Amino acid sequence: MRPLILIAAILFSASSSAAERAIARVADGDRAWRQALGARFGHLPRDRKRNEFVLEVDADDWRWLQARGFNPGFDSVLSAALQRELAKNIPGFLCYHTVEETNDFIDDQIAAYPSLASVIDIGDSWNKIAAGSPDGYDLRLLKITSSTVLGNKPKMFVMSGLHAREYTPVQLNLKFAEWLLANYGSNAEATWLVDHNEFHLLLQANPDGRKKAEEGNSQRKNRHDYGSCPDPASNGYGIGVDLNRNFPFYWNLVPGGSSGGACVATYRGPSAMSEPETGAIDSYMTSLFPDTRSGSENSLVEAAAIDTRGAFFDIHSSGGLVLYPWGVTTSASGNDAAFKAIGSRMAWFNSYSPEAASELYPTDGASDDNAYGKLGIPAFTFELGTTFFENCTNFNTTILPNNLNALRYAARVLHRPYQLPAGPDTYAAIALPASVTAGAPLTITATANDARFQNSNGSEPSQNIFAAFISIDRLPWDPLAVLLPVTATDGSFNASSEALTAQVATGALAPGRHIAYVQASDASGAVGAPAAVFFDVMADLFLDSFE
Repeated sequence: MRPLILIAAILFSASSSAAERAIARVADGDRAWRQALGARFGHLPRDRKRNEFVLEVDADDWRWLQARGFNPGFDSVLSAALQRELAKNIPGFLCYHTVEETNDFIDDQIAAYPSLASVIDIGDSWNKIAAGSPDGYDLRLLKITSSTVLGNKPKMFVMSGLHAREYTPVQLNLKFAEWLLANYGSNAEATWLVDHNEFHLLLQANPDGRKKAEEGNSQRKNRHDYGSCPDPASNGYGIGVDLNRNFPFYWNLVPGGSSGGACVATYRGPSAMSEPETGAIDSYMTSLFPDTRSGSENSLVEAAAIDTRGAFFDIHSSGGLVLYPWGVTTSASGNDAAFKAIGSRMAWFNSYSPEAASELYPTDGASDDNAYGKLGIPAFTFELGTTFFENCTNFNTTILPNNLNALRYAARVLHRPYQLPAGPDTYAAIALPASVTAGAPLTITATANDARFQNSNGSEPSQNIFAAFISIDRLPWDPLAVLLPVTATDGSFNASSEALTAQVATGALAPGRHIAYVQASDASGAVGAPAAVFFDVMADLFLDSFE
């Protein structure tokens, strides 16, 4: 008996319970063969590359397949993935990964994409370092970038799970990682983003607290007990420190910005960075980003350099908000205009309200103020959805797609986040045809829109599109890029949204896959986020035969 068949036989030998599930592979056959399988299984998912059907089976199904000569093969990889799905242990919320499942996800991505994904242990949770406490966790950060494309790349740090009971943020961050990796090589946008940027994704920033929340408790804070607090507690009034009030910038300096009560939901801890989780995050951030605010760190008016690269995101729930500094004051920051522009651009995708954090309520020691105040990088907090325990239907149909698109936009402007959002967003690039013989004409179309702002909280200025250009195989801001003009499809640039058309000469392009970047500027002179599209050039075999 083949080894994998033996494994399956052992798996199914003890019981015929339908609860025992696995993935079987069955070779494709004739029409009668398919009809028999269809009558048993209802639908037949097919792996076209291997010409096999991939079936979820129990012990009775497995014996049925064997008895009728279908010769099933046991897929150990897919079966293990299925068992992890069936073993999810957040009652009523099966679409969300537990801490252990999140770590499994990280390991799976590294195994599947070794040249793109790696893990960095940035520190420990409270339970891991506390004497006598239950075993805790490493703070495992998933880093995504192409190891074959070298250079000093812009960096995007995305943190989730800082407040334990907020399920959706971790899953959004995880799905963002999944989108980047699964689409690399097939989707032009995902490919250039991973090639030319670094994504530092801390999926579970508070794993100790998350484990308590997974039991159905309303755990907000970490698990460091500074007082005789109830455990478990409702509304987060229990054991732990609010990690989003424990960062050093303006810690305990704003009346009402945090609490000194150990059992209160917003307990800031006995000192700034008293918690290992915040200390690890702050230390990693400092190593990742240079400080681009040249003045005093405590200044609330000093602007970061306009050419700052990269961005920071702390994903939370709930409220439907895109928040930016300051939380410690209602006064505008030195980069307030730029914050409003990028915040409104991202909010266009998720329909949230873009606003300064202090418009909601005052906060001190918060992660976004800390990232911007200490380092000058644009920093944002997303408040997802309408509840901490968002149901899976709402997450999958609304929260995930809308906020994934917002994060994708943010990734496209990492090169100059304080500048590019002021310019037109270019998107929906298409190559016609997608594959051409060298020397044959190629048309690339796209759309540039200067008005894609969410103006529910103030109004961002938009202008007519002024010009557009295209570059091949080099980002448009690469000093070696050759920028070629793009025309308005209707003949003139005279509106805030324009269809674009470019004719690309392919005679000098080497055979193989190429990537085109399309970018536009508006009447104010602002250049915006680029769109990207793949196209393939094939050698002219007729001409080659005469060489």
